[in-house]
Amino acid sequence: MTYEEPGPTFGVEAATVEEFLRLLKEREATEDPSREPRSATRRAVFVAQLLDRQSSGYGHPAVRRSVVATFAYGHDLVFYRRTTSSAVELPEIAKKTAERQQETYEEVRAEVERGLGRMGLDLPVYEGSIRSPAQPSAN
Repeated sequence: MTYEEPGPTFGVEAATVEEFLRLLKEREATEDPSREPRSATRRAVFVAQLLDRQSSGYGHPAVRRSVVATFAYGHDLVFYRRTTSSAVELPEIAKKTAERQQETYEEVRAEVERGLGRMGLDLPVYEGSIRSPAQPSAN
């Protein structure tokens, strides 16, 4: 029999980047790395651009674009989400909304990296997202 680590029990959404960083600092202060060694991915912060496309009754897809920063806190996930658009996306505006999402991604990543520096935390920031293997991809 193999031991499988349980998946996340909660997904906690922080309302602001500052709250997200406060929870990350708390994690770093309370988790004992000598007792429970963490893999590199469980130490890191991930920032990702997410795109959720669904059909609509208008002949063009309903698209929700967002940027999410996330990290593991024990078996839970803490994340911060900034939605950049949520509308029926016409082909002529798709490029502009994709550019806005890229700009937002760069802003969120920079805010997280600056916050880590201010708090004196030396944690890697990766592009990507964390999800349970049982959950479908949100990208």
